[in-house]
Amino acid sequence: MTTCQSYKEGCCGCCVNMRWHPQRVQAFVAQNTQVFKELVPGTSRPGFRALVRIHWRRGGWRDHLLAGVLAPLTLGLSAWIWMRYHGSCCFAGILDDSGRVGCLIHPARVGMPDLRRHAFPLIPVLGCNRQLLCPMLDQNPADHGSGWITTSRRGFQSLHPGKKMLAWDE
Repeated sequence: MTTCQSYKEGCCGCCVNMRWHPQRVQAFVAQNTQVFKELVPGTSRPGFRALVRIHWRRGGWRDHLLAGVLAPLTLGLSAWIWMRYHGSCCFAGILDDSGRVGCLIHPARVGMPDLRRHAFPLIPVLGCNRQLLCPMLDQNPADHGSGWITTSRRGFQSLHPGKKMLAWDE
C-alpha cells in the first residue's frame, strides 16, 4: 500500500491548514521542526512528556482554551472557526535534509507504537485521523515533482473536493 510518507517531496495537506499563504505554511512547518529538534535529541524516539512540551510550545494552550472554555460557550462554533482558520498539527515538519515534509511522529519515522494518537496531547476529543486515506494516493501515488507545498495543496483539495482555494493558488 502506498502512503503519503512515500512521496519524494512529502505531503502535509491533511495536517497543516492549506488555506494559509504559502509563506505562512513554510514558516509553520519550519518552526515545528525547530521545536522538535530542540526537545527531541538526535534521532531518539520522543516520549509523551516531549510530545506535550512540543504541543504546548507550538500553541497547544489555544487548543486547551478552545476545548475547555470556548467550544461549550459557543456551542461548537469556535471549534469550527479554529479548524477553518488555525487548525494545524504541531507535528508536521521537515523530515530530512532534502526538505521532505510529513509527520515527525509517523510510525515510518519513529516506529511503533503509533505516537500520532498524541497529536493533540491531553485533549480527548481532538487527534490525528490515522485512518484517513488521501484520495490523491489512488490518483498518482508516485513523485509529483512539484514541491511539497503544491503536493500538499493537491492532497488537501483531494480531501475537500469542490472547496475553492485562495487567490494565490489560481
